[in-house]
Amino acid sequence: MPKKNKIKQNIHLNLIVIFLLIIFLNKSDFFKKLYFLIQDNYTKRMVDQYGYCSKESYGFLMDLKKKFKFDVNPKIINYDVLPPSNWIIYNSSQDFEKRPRIFLNYRKEQSLKFNNLGKNFISEGHVQYTNFLESITFKTKNGNFNINDKIKIYKVINSKKKLIFEKYINENIENQKKIYTNFKTEVFNSRWERFYLELDNTNYNSKISELILNFKNKYQFSDEDILFSKKDCFYIK
Repeated sequence: MPKKNKIKQNIHLNLIVIFLLIIFLNKSDFFKKLYFLIQDNYTKRMVDQYGYCSKESYGFLMDLKKKFKFDVNPKIINYDVLPPSNWIIYNSSQDFEKRPRIFLNYRKEQSLKFNNLGKNFISEGHVQYTNFLESITFKTKNGNFNINDKIKIYKVINSKKKLIFEKYINENIENQKKIYTNFKTEVFNSRWERFYLELDNTNYNSKISELILNFKNKYQFSDEDILFSKKDCFYIK
């Protein structure tokens, strides 16, 4: 009998200790602090994985979600070649906005570099959301030379070359010389395809180290249009 009483006393004592501990933890906001600690660690891990204003820009989009109320799912434009970032702030009960207002990894001016392969030049990297080929920059190896030839640019689609641009040039070429094209097009926008640039007379190739195509951005906005921004990420009116 005394043994049973002792067990009961221990149970009662343990219950009192647990009860007092719960009261203490509640008074000290322990559970609230633990929740925010877990949330902070989760947010940090997500930002480390998906970037703040880089990659999918998780941190920037989460800050937008805290600061602004979205009545529709905003249309997001990401200038890096990555899967869409909509999942970060997506609301299944809302429609999608038609006009883009969020721009991630934004580049006001874009360029596409072509490296010399000997017989022709091949593109390095990609451009997206351009609508105007403004100029072609020549980087020469040994001073000036005169070029009297036709430039042709091909896009590789399904392993086949398709001619998308050609221009006749009769100019004196010096290093960093820009030849203005003023060609309105969106055909250079690409996530995966490569481009080849060729000169009819391949003798010129030995004098050129690389070529750069300079584009204008399809989406332009002023400082007055910006509601919130961090680095190269923008939310506009």
